[in-house]
Amino acid sequence: MQALEGLKVVEVGNILAGPWCGTMMADFGADVIKVEPPKGGDLMRNMGRIKDMWYAVEGRNKRCVTLNLKSEKGKEMLTDLIKDADILIENFRPGVFKRLGFTWESLHALNPRLVYVTSSGYGQTGPNSHKPGFDRIGLALGGFLEITGFPGEPPVKPGISVADFYTAMFACMGAMFAIYNRDVVGTGEGQMIDCCLTESMLRLQESIIAEYSYDGTIRTRIGNGTLVTVPSGHFLTKDGKYLVLSVSGDKLFKQWCESIGRPELAEVEDYKTGAGRTANREEINAICAEWAREHTIEECLEVLGDDIPNCPVYNVADIMQDEHFKARNAIVDVDTEQFGTLKMQNCVPKMYGTPGEIKWAGAPLGKFNEEVYGEKLGLTPEDLAKLKEEGVI
Repeated sequence: MQALEGLKVVEVGNILAGPWCGTMMADFGADVIKVEPPKGGDLMRNMGRIKDMWYAVEGRNKRCVTLNLKSEKGKEMLTDLIKDADILIENFRPGVFKRLGFTWESLHALNPRLVYVTSSGYGQTGPNSHKPGFDRIGLALGGFLEITGFPGEPPVKPGISVADFYTAMFACMGAMFAIYNRDVVGTGEGQMIDCCLTESMLRLQESIIAEYSYDGTIRTRIGNGTLVTVPSGHFLTKDGKYLVLSVSGDKLFKQWCESIGRPELAEVEDYKTGAGRTANREEINAICAEWAREHTIEECLEVLGDDIPNCPVYNVADIMQDEHFKARNAIVDVDTEQFGTLKMQNCVPKMYGTPGEIKWAGAPLGKFNEEVYGEKLGLTPEDLAKLKEEGVI
């Protein structure tokens, strides 16, 4: 038994902010029917270094079907799928789905229990809602880029699509809230959920908004350290690796001083309090950097031990060899039709009563057409052959 077993989801989306919401639901047992255009499918299939590999990971556990939503028959078939659904996910630019004939009002009239989840760049309302939005736009306007990087240097974009992933997570959370409201609170009614890249990043801004409203302070880039843990950062070691360190509180600071053979630092008046260490963060971080340069990464890890938060920076090879990840089964083998057996991230979070499971990898385009359309719409193989000839599927 899985947590979302029996939940029926229709996903009409591209790349990430919409589809990853569906992936999380599928990982935990929801029946996710992924609708893709017949020519090319989800754009994710053609993205990344190796064609179809990203889709193999993030398209997993979904029953993918093809459907031409520009055709009247395609719209009719999607409508029939939505009639029976608990959740509809889409991440078109606002207005696109409406022009196809699907509005919240029409969807709610069709299926009053439907939870309609939208993800876009700027949201469904407001003066910028019509604009396209991609991950980098969300990071920029949500304030993330301004605080990421080093002073005097260009803002640095994270190496993965953070805004897309967080928006998908907020969308999934919103859908679960709405299902709880419908089925446990007992309203019996679905609702619309409006998620966007810019506001997902905005919500992560800690106390930055409050600080500005209080005294006008604009937080900006300060490098790899922080203002609340000193020393902290990524420090180059003797063997060219990077030590990650984060020391918070008086007790840990004293322990760090003793570990690196500099117990006298804990007695420096300016270093005795968190505020004092924050005011002198650059010189304390410089002391740490000098110490790290004199030792290999393994020496650093051994000296700092288990009580001071520290670790190396992992690349993917390091991740695959890590004993802790192995012990927690964080990476699993999954059979794929195109690539043989691939290793990929397991389901997160780890639920002990109703665990997630990867039942199959992202499948070839249209693989589940016959199964889904036969089961849901009563169409025969002959019907489907005709629809394919007409360009509907």
